Amino acid sequence: MSDSTKTTRINDLLAKTRITNHLATPLEKQAAAGAMLSKPLMSKYRYLQYHTQLLRNALTPIFDEKTLKSCYAIYVSPTELTLSLDSPTAANHARYIMEDCVQALRAYDQRFCHLQSIKFITSPNLLPSDARPVAKKTLSENTRQMITQNIKLISKNPHLIEALQKLASED
Repeated sequence: MSDSTKTTRINDLLAKTRITNHLATPLEKQAAAGAMLSKPLMSKYRYLQYHTQLLRNALTPIFDEKTLKSCYAIYVSPTELTLSLDSPTAANHARYIMEDCVQALRAYDQRFCHLQSIKFITSPNLLPSDARPVAKKTLSENTRQMITQNIKLISKNPHLIEALQKLASED
């Protein structure tokens, strides 16, 4: 057999492993390593995403666009729904018009014909770490003095000492 027809085995673990940024989320690290979500978890995710889209379409005449974008289905059963909104004000408003929401859902799709109640919870709209606004805080004079006085005691690493000096001298 010639060398061109020989096949070499590939180590899947080495092929899937890719070094990620140390600031990556655990999910990003798992994805880079080739890991996937379990089938039941992925199935539940798709189920909730599908119902979230249905709910947003059905509730379009009732809620404004900003509220709809922050609305997610958390729990779905034939008689009860739990929806997540990003602000307590929106959740409180939705509780007041819950009956209108139930009627709109019943009229929109047969799946909701046995729907009796909707619960609204508040959950923050989580931003990725790179999308969060960075607020630069200044150090107090007391903190700056403590840093400059203790730089030599903290570390022997010249790069760390230089960084601490720069931090203490910034205005």
